[in-house]
Amino acid sequence: MRKLFIQFYLLLIVSFLLAVMLAGLVYKQVAEKTGDRALADLLKTSLTLIEYKLDGIPQAQWPAALRTLDHDLGFNVSMQRMEELPIDSATLHALRAGDIVMLEDDYTFLQRVGTSPYALVAGPMSYLVFLHELRWFDYALLALIGLSLAIPVLLWMRPHWNELMQLERSAKQLSEGEFSARVQLPPRSGLQPLAQGFNRMAGNVERLLESKQTLINAVAHELRTPLARLRYRLALLDIDAASPAHAGIERDLNSVGALIDELLLHARLSRPDLPLQLQELQPQAWLQQRLDDITELYPELRCSLQLEQASVTADSVLLARAMDNLIGNAARYARKQLRVHLYAADGWQYFRVEDDGPGIAPDDRLRVLEPFVRLDPSRDRAEGGHGLGLAIVQQIMLAHQGRVEIDDSPLGGAAFTLCWPQLQVVTSANKP
Repeated sequence: MRKLFIQFYLLLIVSFLLAVMLAGLVYKQVAEKTGDRALADLLKTSLTLIEYKLDGIPQAQWPAALRTLDHDLGFNVSMQRMEELPIDSATLHALRAGDIVMLEDDYTFLQRVGTSPYALVAGPMSYLVFLHELRWFDYALLALIGLSLAIPVLLWMRPHWNELMQLERSAKQLSEGEFSARVQLPPRSGLQPLAQGFNRMAGNVERLLESKQTLINAVAHELRTPLARLRYRLALLDIDAASPAHAGIERDLNSVGALIDELLLHARLSRPDLPLQLQELQPQAWLQQRLDDITELYPELRCSLQLEQASVTADSVLLARAMDNLIGNAARYARKQLRVHLYAADGWQYFRVEDDGPGIAPDDRLRVLEPFVRLDPSRDRAEGGHGLGLAIVQQIMLAHQGRVEIDDSPLGGAAFTLCWPQLQVVTSANKP
């Protein structure tokens, strides 16, 4: 609330000051012109009266004679020789030319008496002193008004802020998987349309996820049932188990079963309320064993493992699945080299897999992380896969508040990098 209050208050103060300054400029121009004209007329009238009273008195006696006069003008009047005045040459020249000169520091006015070497000194003017004091009073009054504006702003914002905080809490609950979260605001609230829109959105999301999960569970169940029947009937057929036909049917059945498992896993990972069992893992032995298996499966591949981070923090089951998917994917496309690198930097953990295969075009790097997207199948070592492997990796990283990056490998192929922050450990360490 503090930040929002400060921003709104500063906007109000700036608008208020701009309006006051604009009005002040107009007032200043009018007031200064009127005041200068009135003072000029007053000085001319005073000078005329003084010259009349000094008529016939020698110029040398004018200052003394002026002090004896009862002029009753409301301000002091004296006479000095112009060359004795504390003014610069430009001001002296203007004074000799007959102009009325103002000494702003003393609030006094100077005017030459006819063509004599004397100048009439009028002031300090109480009117100008009052204006000067009034200016500082205006500044203090503006500051007081500006501070007092904070009170109505705070009173106006407080109920809105409480309602916004309720919206924020409900949005956070929704993002954490609590789909029953709703916002309850007073009927007269100015944020009522926003709350209603949020509640409709939350209801739609809840129904959509429920229907999606129901559909996937139903499809998986309906597919598993005939799949089990097919396996049973295949076992009853009088077909040699070692025959190519039997092996092909068994392979197809296994592929359908694997697809069902992949679909269920992807659906589970897509839920925002997915619970993570965070552990501190030491994956070196697991990774080395996985690379040894790859080497046995693809003897022509040279696999290397580089570990700069002995342990990582993650969900052991999910991270193992993500690593296995990336390593297996790189092994299918690599030609001769496959390199795995695990490291950490700036509070983030990184798992990078590089290969020397055909690579992935920049335009396809985001698309390949989507479900059921498969690029040119001719680049694969063998047919297989359902287009869900990288999508599952993406979902696993999102569950860890991380991301998947795809770029060019120094080996010449593609490089996949898992990036996720160092999360808080909630269980004891385990290997994946």
